[in-house]
Amino acid sequence: MPRMRAFASISFSFVALSVFAGPLTSPPETIDAIDYGVSFADVLALSDVEPSQSVPYGTEALQTVVHFASNGESKADIVLIHGGCWSNAYSRDHLLPLASALADMGYSVWLPEYRRVGDVGGGWPGSFTDVKAALAYVAGKTNGPLIAVGHSAGGHLALLAAQENNPHLDGVLALAPITELGRYSAQEGSCQAMVSEFLGGTLEDKPAIYRAASVSSDRVLVPAILLLGTEDPIVGSDQVADFPPKQVRLVMGASHFDLIHPKTAAFAVVLESLNALSHVGEPR
Repeated sequence: MPRMRAFASISFSFVALSVFAGPLTSPPETIDAIDYGVSFADVLALSDVEPSQSVPYGTEALQTVVHFASNGESKADIVLIHGGCWSNAYSRDHLLPLASALADMGYSVWLPEYRRVGDVGGGWPGSFTDVKAALAYVAGKTNGPLIAVGHSAGGHLALLAAQENNPHLDGVLALAPITELGRYSAQEGSCQAMVSEFLGGTLEDKPAIYRAASVSSDRVLVPAILLLGTEDPIVGSDQVADFPPKQVRLVMGASHFDLIHPKTAAFAVVLESLNALSHVGEPR
């Protein structure tokens, strides 16, 4: 049975989504908050954690999803989509600590791997096809609200999934998301340079593909919250500028990887946003 859609509009008002200058709550008592400015190496240095299970969602070797069962009754199911510039140089492993921390906070967390640039079948549209397949798989295993959470390039893929008439998705939380690929590809940086690899050509060569692969705020069909650190050197504010202010939260002082490190103050903002979104979806 499809989910109820009583709150399908993104103009919901259960929480103020305006730009703000700090976290809404203190980090949970079980988390010792650290200063902003963590690096990717800091994320990798977090303790390894083991998921509850690993299962395939497709027939390809990389089409697997690991599951972290919630601590107690689940508030919602989360499909956590990792970033890494759409490149197979980066795997889901760096999000295992975040997945475990979210499970400790009462969420059932599913962390898929997907084919990326450098993998057979990866890039556009294969990476997006895999993410949609993972969402459909998880939806078939759950009854409550289903939220896509993505970071950076994973935030891009999560928002793209929210543009489609997908009955499996109830909300999306995009952490430092890349949204407008033509604009992003024109900027300096190693991740920006990967856009042409991901899409198989430049904006001049493939304008239609760049349009199809970019996110349009007016096409997002489910409630969405976008978080971006004001000190992010990888994803700039131009990537959230086209979204209504009520959907965007700028986290003052936070950088790119603070949003996925469960010991920064940004984790409290992530939890607050998830709590808001988890009350949107109705059980099937």
